[in-house]
Amino acid sequence: MKKFSNVDAYISSATPEARDKLTELRQCLKSILPQAEEKIWYGVPFYHQGGELVGFAAYAHHVSVGLGASAFPKEEREMLERLGYRTGQGTFQIGYDQEVPVHQLRRLLEVKLKSVRSGKR
Repeated sequence: MKKFSNVDAYISSATPEARDKLTELRQCLKSILPQAEEKIWYGVPFYHQGGELVGFAAYAHHVSVGLGASAFPKEEREMLERLGYRTGQGTFQIGYDQEVPVHQLRRLLEVKLKSVRSGKR
C-alpha cells in the first residue's frame, strides 16, 4: 500500500476520474464538518472530531465512503439504494458517474457526530 503524507497527496495520486469525485467529496465533507481534523488514517483520507467520523477511498469505478455501522441505520442504507448507490453495513459507494448525495451524507454525519459525542462511536 502506498503511503500518503496528506489528503492532497492521496487525491493527486488518483486517476483523473477519481480525482474529480474525491475533490467534490472532500469539499462536501469540509462544508459539513468544518471543525473536523482531516488526515490520512489507515492509508486513506479521514475526518476526526472527538473520534473517527468518516473516511473515503478511491477504487477503479467508485469512491467508497465509510461511516461505520453504528451511524448507518438500515433506513438510510435503503434510501441510498433507492437512489442508485451501492451500500454495505457501514459504507456506501459513489460511482464516478453519480453525484455526491450531499443531503443524505449530511444526515448520516449528524447521526455519527451525535454518536461520537455521546461516547458510543
